[in-house]
Amino acid sequence: MREAGETFDVIVSDIEMPGMDGFDLAREIRDSGAWTQTPIVALSSRTLPSDIEEGRKVGFVDYVAKLDREALLETLSNTIVKMKGAA
Repeated sequence: MREAGETFDVIVSDIEMPGMDGFDLAREIRDSGAWTQTPIVALSSRTLPSDIEEGRKVGFVDYVAKLDREALLETLSNTIVKMKGAA
């Protein structure tokens, strides 16, 4: 999708995925290409402080626990507002 020119306001990614985990995905996105500046939000059941710290290190702008719908919606809204304000 990135190579095809797709753009997004925010990318939401799980951490535990087959093949490439969310941390690796964030590293890949931040490394190069069109999405390097696109905010990435983690959505995961892995919410230990060490997981959240790792998420921040690899480029997630926020980290939300799965099943916390309100937190996810608030995070997405705040992230988009910040991004639009910076544009």
